[in-house]
Amino acid sequence: MRVLIVPELYRPDELTANGTVNDAVVWVEQWLDIDPRLHVYWLLPSPRDANYDPGYVLADRERVTLVEAEPFMHGAEHEGIFTESGYSKEQLYALKEAIYDRFGYVDIVVDQLRRGRADLTKWLLALDGHPADAVEPFSVITNVHDLQLPFKYASTGWRNRVQRQTEIAEAVLGDGMWFKASVDADGMREYGREFLDEGVLDAALDDAVQTWSPIDFDHFEESYSERPEWFHVAGSVWEKKQTGLIMDIAERLHEEFGIRTLMTSMGHIPDEYAELPWVEAHSEASRQTFEDALRRGDLTVSATEYETLARTWFEQAASGQVLVVRAEPWVFDCIPGDYRLAGGIGELADLAVWAVEHWDEAVEENRRMLAYVRTVRDPEQSGKKTYDDMARRVEGRLDDRWPSDHDAAVEDALTEFEGEVSLSELAVRAGGDVPITDRESYSIGQLVSLLRTLGYEDAGNSGTPVFREKRHDT
Repeated sequence: MRVLIVPELYRPDELTANGTVNDAVVWVEQWLDIDPRLHVYWLLPSPRDANYDPGYVLADRERVTLVEAEPFMHGAEHEGIFTESGYSKEQLYALKEAIYDRFGYVDIVVDQLRRGRADLTKWLLALDGHPADAVEPFSVITNVHDLQLPFKYASTGWRNRVQRQTEIAEAVLGDGMWFKASVDADGMREYGREFLDEGVLDAALDDAVQTWSPIDFDHFEESYSERPEWFHVAGSVWEKKQTGLIMDIAERLHEEFGIRTLMTSMGHIPDEYAELPWVEAHSEASRQTFEDALRRGDLTVSATEYETLARTWFEQAASGQVLVVRAEPWVFDCIPGDYRLAGGIGELADLAVWAVEHWDEAVEENRRMLAYVRTVRDPEQSGKKTYDDMARRVEGRLDDRWPSDHDAAVEDALTEFEGEVSLSELAVRAGGDVPITDRESYSIGQLVSLLRTLGYEDAGNSGTPVFREKRHDT
């Protein structure tokens, strides 16, 4: 199976700061373990433009290919509002060069962009040589992240009813959907009923997969201090995160208990916070700086209005930082409903003080919450659910395949190879003077599906795919 992943980079200059990418990295790691013949293609900006090492997305492995291209509106003044808006010419041609010019193909596209899905589908079908009356060679799964629901509009004026409705319609009309958070699935059902046929909407949602947002908790050491000394404020200083309120809490903790504040952000930390005498601030912090702060911090507070299953606060909690959290629908997707340290926005300061004054109890409550979170955001469970969904779609298309007049030539050509064959060599041998896939009404997808029905499987190698006779002991 070959999978193309297209994540949204809502932080286009800092790939590792995107939870969308971190989710997908966990999936890829799990998929490679589940299936030793799976190959993954990433469509991402270059490491130079997005400040990452290819190894971060596992592209230093044989079965992972990094397809680098500048995304739509790259480098433009308002780049940030177009990170989910569709595909650039550079991206489309990069896919052609990296996959189809090498006689490759894709079985599954995991697409997180809200716009451009129809254009991507059209392009890949054209590159495949897909005949209009044949079974489609791939499925496009809409990876729903941060559905544009009304309570999320806050300071983003370009999100409105039209944006929400077009996003929902394009997602529902796709081949499948994955939801990171149940609040988005519930919101799609509620707001989709305003304008979509309920039968179509319900069928799509009933077929959808709840992926959650997997976190590899083994990466973090849950170690608590005997008493709290550092309040850790991490992440972006965005309006929805109520940084002013958080810093008021930080000041109260300093005045009442002498607790200092440690701030880390991949963005800029305003001077009004960074220059406070009881604050140690790290603007444009590296991942290493953040991980050092995870080990140093003792307590953190989330006052955000909304998130789509946040990651940072739970990485903090998993590192031994007691988490006080604003009680909003998004957070109860993954924490117990009776979590003692969850409260309304006006209660957060008092809850933080209570945690300091009752430290041992707060630590035990944080441990209980994390035990629950581990079951919800388990990497193996998320990896298996997503892999199984992809695999059933590939198998289902084989069941729907019907013979072609060109199949016999391919089967004759196969007798000239022993055990394995590359797609390009087979196509040339079967076609005689030109690859058989250059002939009318015979595509790469049809060639691949025939090989699979004949008992061959993709080796998962990079470059031109190689197919091998399936061993019965695998």
